[in-house]
Amino acid sequence: MAGFRSRADELKALGVGLYFVGNGTPAMASEFRDYMQMGALPVWTDPKRQTYAHLGFKRGWMTALSPAVWKYGARAAAAGFKQGKQAGDPIQQGGVLVVKRGGELVYGYASATAGDHPPIDEVMAKARLAAQA
Repeated sequence: MAGFRSRADELKALGVGLYFVGNGTPAMASEFRDYMQMGALPVWTDPKRQTYAHLGFKRGWMTALSPAVWKYGARAAAAGFKQGKQAGDPIQQGGVLVVKRGGELVYGYASATAGDHPPIDEVMAKARLAAQA
């Protein structure tokens, strides 16, 4: 989230929209936006997780308790991040999509575990590609 937030102006200059989808209540989405200091960046919510299911994103205790989660958590802590208040479904994993105007999927990344995120530069390269269309 922080990586995308820090590149929001670059994405805007490309004409690329940046949207976040959570699975908590609308009030939780609002709290999350404030906690993450996201300003006007849109945070949508899908409490029934239909979007996640449609995209095939992983869900389960093993995705939240995998040994890899500890590695990702240590890396995040070393970078100055800390876990905020839990909101929504704690065992639902997310991902990153880059979609061209018109709906063509340019890039898709489904997180295997909590804390598993694609390299931001890889996503930005795909966003630049999508913006050229």
